[in-house]
Parts: sequence; C-alpha cells; structure tokens
Amino acid sequence: MIDDSLDAQILSQEQWSIERLSRETDTAIERVQEVFLAEYRRLAMHAHIRSYLPLLTCNSVRVILDAQNTECDRVSKHGDATQQQNALE
Repeated sequence: MIDDSLDAQILSQEQWSIERLSRETDTAIERVQEVFLAEYRRLAMHAHIRSYLPLLTCNSVRVILDAQNTECDRVSKHGDATQQQNALE
C-alpha cells in the first residue's frame, strides 16, 4: 500500500513532465506513466542525489519510448512493404 501512495505522489508531482513526454513521443499517458515509474524506481535504488531523479528519469524514459516507437515504426513499415509485395504478386 505504501508503494501505491508513493507511486501516486510521484505521478502527481511529475504530471506535467509525463504529459509532455506523452505528446513528444506520441505515446499514451498510461504507457508513459508505467515506464516513468519503473525507471524512477530503478534509478532511485542507487541515487546519491535524489533531487536529480525526475530529470534523469525523464531523459531515460524519452530514450526508452523513442526506441520503442522506432521499433514499432520499423515493424510497421516492414509489414506495409510485405503487403505491397504480396499485392504485386
């Protein structure tokens, strides 16, 4: 239960950043929140200066989401090319 309230507090404090990441990466808010919390927890385990966590987390989440979106685009384009090739045959 403590974890849930801490998660809610983090999401509340970082709402603006999460919304911005969602817009910039064209990713659903729920997905951004999920990745944000996972990265925040991962980085917090070894953080010596906790005040930098939100900034470090945002940077990390942006990289993760950009990579995932690039992979999705690559797969989508590959699927489109395959469909076009099948249509020509």
